[in-house]
Amino acid sequence: MKRSELLFNTLAIPMDAAMLLLAGVASFYLRINGTEFVGPVIFNLKLEDFLKVITQFLPFLLLIFAILGLYNLRGVRKLWWEFGRILVGVSLCLLLVVILFFFDTTLFPSRFIILATWGLGIFFTFFGRVLLRFAQTILFRRGIGLHKLVVIKGDAKETLVLEQVYRNKSHGYKVVAELGFSKDAINMLESLYQNGEIDEILQADSALGEEVNLQLVQFARNKGLQFSFVPNLFEVQRNQVELFSLQGVPVIALKNTPLDGWGRVIKRLADITASLICLLLTGPLFILISLAIKLDSRGKVIYSAPRGGRGKDFKFYKFRTMYQHLSVGEAYGGEEAEKVRQQLWEKNDRGGKDGPFLKIKHDPRVTRVGRFLRRTKLDEIPQFWNVLKGDMSMVGPRAHVLDEVERYRNRYRRMFSIKPGIFGMSQIAQVSFPDLPFEEEIKLNTYYIENWSLWLDVKVLAKSFWILFFAKKVNEDY
Repeated sequence: MKRSELLFNTLAIPMDAAMLLLAGVASFYLRINGTEFVGPVIFNLKLEDFLKVITQFLPFLLLIFAILGLYNLRGVRKLWWEFGRILVGVSLCLLLVVILFFFDTTLFPSRFIILATWGLGIFFTFFGRVLLRFAQTILFRRGIGLHKLVVIKGDAKETLVLEQVYRNKSHGYKVVAELGFSKDAINMLESLYQNGEIDEILQADSALGEEVNLQLVQFARNKGLQFSFVPNLFEVQRNQVELFSLQGVPVIALKNTPLDGWGRVIKRLADITASLICLLLTGPLFILISLAIKLDSRGKVIYSAPRGGRGKDFKFYKFRTMYQHLSVGEAYGGEEAEKVRQQLWEKNDRGGKDGPFLKIKHDPRVTRVGRFLRRTKLDEIPQFWNVLKGDMSMVGPRAHVLDEVERYRNRYRRMFSIKPGIFGMSQIAQVSFPDLPFEEEIKLNTYYIENWSLWLDVKVLAKSFWILFFAKKVNEDY
């Protein structure tokens, strides 16, 4: 989801609230000034009292709108689709009012106001959506917020229709390339991705075989891109797809992760809140741990190094647990440290010298204080700053060293379609199974990516903190 789409998602909420309040005010004055048509006013209701009642129902109605998917603005969605959802949402709220009115007739002294608010609420809310769509379309036509699309061409009529639709900027897309699939197609897609020129892939060639389609799907998933295709190319699970129509041509979009769209916003807000709390609570430990590191060995207190993140590398922070001259990095041990590290690859305990990353039992580079910090996970406290900055998340796959990432086979790169995390399902598993096979770690991370929910994050965090403070840990010195 583009930043402009997130902006319009955010603006849609106050816009809907304002339009619904406006509908209530209009209904109130329509009743007061419409005695010729409705009859004389036989109740004593002030506008401010009426608005108080309306505002009590607003959160419920906005929640219904969210459930109906009205806060996921995309250029390809039709306004009449939104109108139908608005009609359903406002009608459900009306049903609630009618039920409450049955038990308390003093809630609304005028049934006309209730019905007028229902009708005007639908009209005004839809009008607000038209205004938002008009503003979004203007930005699209100016090239702002467009999704960069690569089309895998085909010869079918559906392909020509889809290309014409996607080339209309008012739908929110910019076709950056049209490729006929060949041996070089993946390399061309990789080049576009590295240059930041691709957001989505549309597979519109129904003649491509299953093996080729799987290559494209794997590429899109590994890069965190949306992949769309014309139906009947191959089977997918219903909970992994979204069906929509363009000029009568059905298109299915594969969902990369529930973290797309509002899931990412919710997770980011949760990360900011949790990291701030953790930084405040662990503040006193910074001083104590810093003193312990300084007394135990010479060098810097904080170790920083690049790590692989979502879409780009970032500077990763933790308390230094190794001797300064044996810590990898130009600001630390430099060539000497790298030489020692390469020697240790020969006795790597997680897959040998060809393993995906380096794990050494009784690592000679680790200091006495460093062993304690690693065992208690206190060395990871500075990573809360990474979370607050937005480089990492509280929960996610483990952040790995850059040159280790290059050892991964292609299917492992899907871990980088979301932010790495301090805590995670694989991190929990490794507390009980320090020698957890790398393939199992990938399975756990893949499950998390495909099944993310805020509740899942809460469970992972709760279990992680329980393990840190109360659970018995396996005595393996990594």
